[in-house]
Amino acid sequence: MGENRIVDGDTHVLEPVGIWEAWLPARFKDRAPKLVKDADGGDAWQFAGAPNPDPIGLVATPGKPYDELRWTGVTYDEARPGCYDGAARLADMDADGVDAAVLFAPQRTIGHFLGDEDDDFVHAGVEAYNSFLAEQFCAPDPKRLVPLAQMPSTGVDSCIDTLRKARAGSFKGVVISCWPSGGDSISDADDAFWSAACDEGMPVCIHINLISRRARQAQRRAAAERRSSQPAGGSAQRRRSSNSNAKAVAGLGGVFSVVPAIIGQLIFTGVFERFPELHVNLIETGVGWIPHFLEQLDDRYWRNRSWGEIPITQAPSFYWRRNMAATFMRDRSGIELRHSVGVENMMWSSDYPHHGNDWPYSRKIIEEMIGHIPAAERASIVGGNASRIYSLET
Repeated sequence: MGENRIVDGDTHVLEPVGIWEAWLPARFKDRAPKLVKDADGGDAWQFAGAPNPDPIGLVATPGKPYDELRWTGVTYDEARPGCYDGAARLADMDADGVDAAVLFAPQRTIGHFLGDEDDDFVHAGVEAYNSFLAEQFCAPDPKRLVPLAQMPSTGVDSCIDTLRKARAGSFKGVVISCWPSGGDSISDADDAFWSAACDEGMPVCIHINLISRRARQAQRRAAAERRSSQPAGGSAQRRRSSNSNAKAVAGLGGVFSVVPAIIGQLIFTGVFERFPELHVNLIETGVGWIPHFLEQLDDRYWRNRSWGEIPITQAPSFYWRRNMAATFMRDRSGIELRHSVGVENMMWSSDYPHHGNDWPYSRKIIEEMIGHIPAAERASIVGGNASRIYSLET
């Protein structure tokens, strides 16, 4: 693997303890996420609408053996500094043999702001995170630490403004957590954002899912109603039962129920037909399932194109290969099916510092998984594709 430049296509930042005190305007600080203790004395963040605080245990785990992973009871003192400090992250990347890392926001934290009813608070939270990422976390080496700007949830105009500000700065792409116009599904109003992304040459990333502001607010109201209906004296910080833990693990497979719908909406509504230069990345979705899905999309297109008034001129798989890519971690099926996925449409990632990561053994995992394929294909998958898509300096 020594001949390949390794670019980690999906890493995250654990928000540092003082992030909101340092970056959020003073008038909003009382509404910022709160650092509290979980049921086992670990550190956790209390987010709006959440019945219990979210522990940091599974998002601060680099280097821990599987049998030592803990959901609760982990403090910042135990977390590797590379989780929340850019200079320390570079040292961890050196130990792992990673040349550059693409950085995504902690989505639980971002959701705290995106679901708020106050537009100003949404904008303040998104701007605070983006500023922290570019000006603090990535400052030690902006070429190796690759920032992606989070987009707000307040409509297409504010998304375009944020995208253009990101392009004028050091960001290499943007992340949407809901459809740009804010609806529950794609709409014609989103076109202005896709157009701006093409004009600015900014790839658009979707991390697992898209949740509208309205849906986030509905979730918060439902959670509030559940809390109000609990018997008096009920604990606000209950320990997770083994059954609830098992359900949480089972829910990790939910990506496969939401991402296909997103791909279908983008392709079948003609987004890539109208905006052939648009590039959309699907993050943390894996790739082994994509050949079967593309086969089914093409079949639906050919069977229904005569009556469906589908605004595309090519089969759906054409737009996947021209306009989209996805990241994977451990995905031997995807590697074996790489020509059906598209070698140019795959990006290796570690998910550092979340518990899906294999730090500091990424090179070993890569070698075991793709060491047998041709060198040019290896180079594309482990770094070349990400470098091309994000226009990274080498």
